[in-house]
Amino acid sequence: MDLLAQGWFVVAVSAALGLCVGSFANVVIYRSPRDELSSFRPARSFCPACREQIAWYDNIPVLSWLLLRARCRRCSAVISARYPSVELLVGALFACACVLVRPSNADGYVHLATIFYLAATCVVVTLIDLEHLIIPDSITWPGMVLGLLASLAFPVLQAGHPGFKPDDPHGSALIASLFGLLAGGGSLMLVGFAGNLMLKRRLKEAGVQDAMGWGDVKWMGLAGAFLGASSVMGAILVGCFTGAVAGIAMKVAARVRDEAQPLGLPFGPFLSLGILVELARPGVTWWLLEQITRPA
Repeated sequence: MDLLAQGWFVVAVSAALGLCVGSFANVVIYRSPRDELSSFRPARSFCPACREQIAWYDNIPVLSWLLLRARCRRCSAVISARYPSVELLVGALFACACVLVRPSNADGYVHLATIFYLAATCVVVTLIDLEHLIIPDSITWPGMVLGLLASLAFPVLQAGHPGFKPDDPHGSALIASLFGLLAGGGSLMLVGFAGNLMLKRRLKEAGVQDAMGWGDVKWMGLAGAFLGASSVMGAILVGCFTGAVAGIAMKVAARVRDEAQPLGLPFGPFLSLGILVELARPGVTWWLLEQITRPA
């Protein structure tokens, strides 16, 4: 197999893996916000309408949805198009990640696996936050621990980040990961405190306690544990900018329609967008900021 064919084979395998991970992502999206369910129990997928277990041949990503014509085999309940959409999205993200990284050694595949995990988690967090306005602890706390352990085991994840020392790769990588966790979570805490001060009256009138949810803080802590301090701060900048643009657009639309002004919106999707931007091009946020602020 020549190098070109081998490269496309890896991309195809990554896309197929993404479809399967997307199928599991659908399970997490549905179950995580529900206290009575776990992402791993029951072990088999079930129809939310009739609660019957789904056979393996009815659980093939995308294909089963098409063959069943978007209906449960047993109760004929409609199966939302969100399920194949999530599978296709995660598959596409995995394929794009493989093209961008082009792994050729063990370190490359470790980097690619990290991108796979974060990209899939971005999809999960986005859809849960949009629907339920929460980011579950069952996602963020284990993810933060995983980021620290992964950095300790694979120092390449933190190579080049502040605090990383080639002569002490494992220990310094763990410290760099911890610093990234604190930088990501701590920055969002500061943003939340600033929001509480600026919107104190509106929050009180609406009966809302905090401008920034703790789920967002922990989500950026998770991202920082993997990405390091510089990249997670770039992700936060992208999230704040795109979130502000979306908020202004919502307020303008509400004024045009003569509707009540919205108090806020889920921040998780915008932070997830920032993470994806930094995964695709690490440091691009700071580079763009430098270009914008550079004197003519």
